[in-house]
Amino acid sequence: MWRAKDARRVTRVWAGVVFTILPAATAGAALAQTGTAVIAGTARDTLGRGIAGVEVRIAGAGIRTRTDDRGTFRLANAPSGTLTLQARRLGFRMATVLVVLGVNGATSVDFRMENAGIMLSPIIVRSRQTRYTGRLAGFYERLESGLGGVFITRDQIEDGNPRLLTDVLRRVPGLEVIRGTRLRMRGRTCAPLVWLDGMSMPSGEVDLNSFPPSSIEGIELYLTASGAPPRYQGTVDRARCGTVLLWSRGADTEMRRRPTVTPAETFEQRYADRDVVTAAEADQAAQPDSSVPFAVRYPPELLADRVSGSVTVELVVDSLGRVEAGSFGVLFSSHPLFSRAVQEAVSRAAFHPAVLDGRRVAQIVQIPFRFDPPGSATSRKHD
Repeated sequence: MWRAKDARRVTRVWAGVVFTILPAATAGAALAQTGTAVIAGTARDTLGRGIAGVEVRIAGAGIRTRTDDRGTFRLANAPSGTLTLQARRLGFRMATVLVVLGVNGATSVDFRMENAGIMLSPIIVRSRQTRYTGRLAGFYERLESGLGGVFITRDQIEDGNPRLLTDVLRRVPGLEVIRGTRLRMRGRTCAPLVWLDGMSMPSGEVDLNSFPPSSIEGIELYLTASGAPPRYQGTVDRARCGTVLLWSRGADTEMRRRPTVTPAETFEQRYADRDVVTAAEADQAAQPDSSVPFAVRYPPELLADRVSGSVTVELVVDSLGRVEAGSFGVLFSSHPLFSRAVQEAVSRAAFHPAVLDGRRVAQIVQIPFRFDPPGSATSRKHD
């Protein structure tokens, strides 16, 4: 819930939306008006994408919530009767829906919110050569190159919520699982060489089902003795049965998948406090510095699977044209890896700052990014 400084009402009007922060006593009194009905639904943009951080409230009742990262929300304990439901977020025009609820009733609401026209032009991200570091650097480099081997990415591992790792491996042509746990590669009668995080497992049969699918970040499979990277070939006798490289999940893999996101209410509080402006209010809106292009890495897992997608982010550009640390919000994202890739890039970005009344000021900036793998229809269109 928003907080007001010195328990005073703070109001600003932007894009037809009145942003009001109520004193705690007023908000508490309104929240006492509760019922037993439930309202659930989604807030979407005009393209049908769920918008995160939208405030959904029952007008006059003091009952409110925020949409999650998929744009969905749930309001419990709503009063019965005819209600006005409002959806508000910086960057969008307020949407209003009338609902009629009975006692212990429930209803579903789908908001369609129009963009207020303050977003920057979309930035197109395509593949580019990347230098990786860390424990999984070799895995990402080989995955991105697409040369040799069969790669199974985390998204593919999680598809269908498999219980056993052999359930994942059964999907790969040329592999056979015998007696429930033993893996054999195309025409081989011996056990493949198995490596875990670069360490060779004992020779002979390795129970692959001792590794829960939820613990594996990626898998590499090499069906021939010479196909595996030289470091992982081992002896010729063992490598002739094939090679399996397993890469486990850890703090490093989770960090690169999940961005650290600033809540929408933090941006709205700063806007209400007149700490920042929007593009609509500035005489000259903030713009990216073309001499310092965004260096966005296309996530290798998604590039290898030719996954396209989009992310729209929200951040604060200060009066010097720098992105403020800790100001990174996500309005919508088709995949967390895309969000994380954008977060890493914008932290190094440079802007021409906004200007208002002849002075440079901090501005909330919203930027859409579109990821197009090489050869896709949209990629060819923009090449």
